[in-house]
Amino acid sequence: FMVSGPGAAEWLDGILANSLPKVGRIKLCVHCHENGGVKSEYTVARCAEDQFYLVSSPVWETHNFDELSRLLPIDGSVRLEDVTDQYGIFTINGPKAREILQQLTETDLANEAFPWLSMQSGSLGLATNVRFLRVGFAGELSWEIHHPLAYQRHILTELLRVGEPAGMKLFGLEALESMRLDKSYRTIKRDLNSEITALEAGLDRFIDFKKPDFPGRAALARQKADGLAKRMVTIALPSSETSVIGNEGVFSAGECVGRVTSGGFSYHFGHDISLAIVPISLSAPGTRVQVMVHGELRDGKVVADSLYDPRNECCRC
Repeated sequence: FMVSGPGAAEWLDGILANSLPKVGRIKLCVHCHENGGVKSEYTVARCAEDQFYLVSSPVWETHNFDELSRLLPIDGSVRLEDVTDQYGIFTINGPKAREILQQLTETDLANEAFPWLSMQSGSLGLATNVRFLRVGFAGELSWEIHHPLAYQRHILTELLRVGEPAGMKLFGLEALESMRLDKSYRTIKRDLNSEITALEAGLDRFIDFKKPDFPGRAALARQKADGLAKRMVTIALPSSETSVIGNEGVFSAGECVGRVTSGGFSYHFGHDISLAIVPISLSAPGTRVQVMVHGELRDGKVVADSLYDPRNECCRC
């Protein structure tokens, strides 16, 4: 979505729980329910003081556009435009991403010129008006390439051409799912939803309590003051012929005390990783729990979030 107009910044700031990024920067922002649960999640890139580019999950396009449309001011100071059908997106991930991508653009991709969580516009091959977002869901050096749809096949052809000598390969959603679990990245609907507050989901760093108001602020402030009763954690599980997928029960001392929100097999670590909501008393790394996977109780251990590259050194390099 494109959000623009003289009232765009003030309007968005009153909706999203996080503070807005500066021009040329990117932030992860959530739109909360009044109970503190997560209604929507956006990658917000600020193109200008009064222009913002919002990216969210494809399956939530209609839902999110409807939610934002109903909140538009009646004075016309904010314009909301769904540009989904105008842009295609490729994401390039891995330690050679810069080396490959730099061959096709005059935009300087060096770390000093193009830091993590920033956005720039430029050309790619023959395509102009391409938005490069240095952000990703795989936990590696990454760029999202948001391009005019008419250039999609051209850009793919060029990426494959220059990437082949470096060993670049296509990867799909199942591979991406495994890599995002290695990073404990939450996903909308499964891990982020109306039943789990933003604080319970571990999104503390994406909530700016210095802001005077936003949907769910009062509920989240009360919860922060009172202390959490439950929390989302990462659980490492042994692998078998079947893997955890989501909604499995989490057990402690023979009792079901929580549930898995999402999970799967980690090809990097060779075992299952799940995200789960559990009582706060069981949330400390090292806590032993069990997870019911296809009728079998498997011993698991709560681990610190982001088993892979916890300092985000790969993303920042």
